[in-house]
Amino acid sequence: MYYKFNGFTQRLAGAAASAAYNPQRADGVPVHLKRGVPDKLLYRTTMALTVGGTIYCLIALYMASQPRNQK
Repeated sequence: MYYKFNGFTQRLAGAAASAAYNPQRADGVPVHLKRGVPDKLLYRTTMALTVGGTIYCLIALYMASQPRNQK
């Protein structure tokens, strides 16, 4: 789909593009944490779920590898 820009929309798009968020600033913060608290919360939640899932899988594999008791 193609959009046709007239003078007003070109100025609007140009103004929005120049004021847009720039994640490539050199301020020493990693790209995945540039937007502050929401990014930190999302990052920490993702890492917690990843570590928790890994531990759960390892425990499940350990339990599956043990022989069952025969009565």
